[in-house]
Amino acid sequence: MKKITLFLGLLLATTFSIAQTPLTVAVDFTATDTDGIEHNLFSILDGGQYVCIDFFFAN
Repeated sequence: MKKITLFLGLLLATTFSIAQTPLTVAVDFTATDTDGIEHNLFSILDGGQYVCIDFFFAN
């Protein structure tokens, strides 16, 4: 019984834990990096580059 419960728990945990959303339209925004340089999302995407957004910041 414990194995069945563990299996069902793992199955439910992996089924409902989707890390990324299937968005197809991005919202345009401008952000300033730590060096004071502004970056606009659509201008980067229009240049044919990929964008990986990391919201981690350390002093």
